[in-house]
Amino acid sequence: MKQIKSYIAVSLDGFIAPPDKELDWIPQEVKFLLNKEYEMADNLLMGANTYLYLFKHWGGWPYKSQRSFVVSHYHNNVTRNYNVKFLLDNPFLKIDELKQDSDILVIGGGKLLTSLIKAGLLDSLTMYTVPVMLGKGIGFLGETFGSEWKLSESKVLDDGVVCSTYQFDKNLQ
Repeated sequence: MKQIKSYIAVSLDGFIAPPDKELDWIPQEVKFLLNKEYEMADNLLMGANTYLYLFKHWGGWPYKSQRSFVVSHYHNNVTRNYNVKFLLDNPFLKIDELKQDSDILVIGGGKLLTSLIKAGLLDSLTMYTVPVMLGKGIGFLGETFGSEWKLSESKVLDDGVVCSTYQFDKNLQ
């Protein structure tokens, strides 16, 4: 079985974006590292809000060479000419099937990450904790009580950003 991983920038007070959804608070080094992971992944997974944000803010679809999957309640494909598939019915069953054959990288999305954690599907979470307080905005995670993780790596980057990788501990569940 392969892994589902996530790499995400989080403010010190637990937000992944301010109310205006701009990401100018994320240091360039972190943006570079995140984009490097996204570009190297064979399969990308995201929620509908992240999908539409990427398309609108980057002037088109930036991940043309990867298979991309969008978890959504509705079909809103604006990238018909690329390898983007919407997972509308039983998305977590399909995600579990995909995980049997290939690694998957989750882009953005506190709601999707929360759902993946609750379903026991997320294997690895790498957080870039940026020493800035956004005050309000889009929260990192919802309620995930009972989910236990083990720190596998932690390092301090430039600008005081802490990069920590956690592995889901299936033995504690």
